[in-house]
Amino acid sequence: MANLSGITKFLKKNRIVLVSVLVFALAFCCIFAFAGNDSDVEEIAPSEESSLNESLEGSIEESLEEPTVSEEGKLYGNGLYIDGCFIAAVDSEYEATSAINEILSIRVSSLGITEAEEVYFNNNVEIVYGEYPEEAFTDSEGLASLLGKKSPTYVARYVYDYNRVVAPVTLSVCSVETYSETITLEYESKTIYTDALRDGATKVVTKGYNGEGKQTYRVVSVDGVKSETNVVSLDVITAPTVEVVQVGTRSNGKNVASLGTFQKPYDGRITSYVGPRWGRTHNGIDIVAHDGGCKGDPAVAAADGVVIRADWYGGYGNCVIIDHGNGIQTLYAHFTKLSVKVGDVVKAGDEVGKIGSTGNSTGPHLHFEVHVDGEIVNPLLFVDYE
Repeated sequence: MANLSGITKFLKKNRIVLVSVLVFALAFCCIFAFAGNDSDVEEIAPSEESSLNESLEGSIEESLEEPTVSEEGKLYGNGLYIDGCFIAAVDSEYEATSAINEILSIRVSSLGITEAEEVYFNNNVEIVYGEYPEEAFTDSEGLASLLGKKSPTYVARYVYDYNRVVAPVTLSVCSVETYSETITLEYESKTIYTDALRDGATKVVTKGYNGEGKQTYRVVSVDGVKSETNVVSLDVITAPTVEVVQVGTRSNGKNVASLGTFQKPYDGRITSYVGPRWGRTHNGIDIVAHDGGCKGDPAVAAADGVVIRADWYGGYGNCVIIDHGNGIQTLYAHFTKLSVKVGDVVKAGDEVGKIGSTGNSTGPHLHFEVHVDGEIVNPLLFVDYE
């Protein structure tokens, strides 16, 4: 096997010389054949014969120049690097790609991966054309052997370089699959506070119903073990129905009319209402610009009052709370910058902060709450965003 490999390397390195010699021999055979017929072939003049010899000698000299050998005596070829480690070189990029794909195919089969939409090595695999020592060269089958191939169905975990030294490389296979499942879309509840009902009384105006959707996931596995799962799409089959509940507020002589109305703390659109959200209760409304971009826009006091808080407040981030008297307070959250301090007396419309995304926030918006006697009240009872 070693002798065959040596002969193969000799033929690769001297193939141009061998071809030139064959062409030279064929040319002389033709000359002798024609020279044997004096009646058909004119005798070559000495000057022409000298010119022909010089031409042939030049061709031989040109053929002796091996274009695949560098000045340092190295061969040009395609080197395989895995995670920056040089493994070996082959003549063509095709040979390297064939060996890599063969190893990948065997590994995929041995891992029992059958439904994957995409498979690849979880390594940085590069094929680089350049100069490499003659002893680093092999063929596609030899490269596959260095990459761990032991049989058509088995690949070892070790990778060797051309010196048969174990390389600091571990080939691992990534596979990507997608699947879908039907999920329940839970309905949201919308609470309307009204002084038409006594304090604590409730009335369901519209009953809520869950919806149904088809959710698709993308699963990435490494060597057959799941490493990450991401939701890539959600198709709504049946939309959920929002439940609307009226809650009474009539107590201690207070009613909506007596509490008054507020101006908008920010003129935009509502993206989230009071009620259940993501497994917990959302105590206010979220407001963004009509075009969606609101970062740095000013938010204003909804009514006259005194600032009783202006600092970082847990999940609210940078937060301002204003006391308006009569048991009413308003809260403004997620500011990127505060414009007031505790003790400031503000008028309706005065700037209280710049809209941002601090605290528990998924993006720039104004979170706005209204509290009456310490209880959460739907801000839409006081501010008209219709």
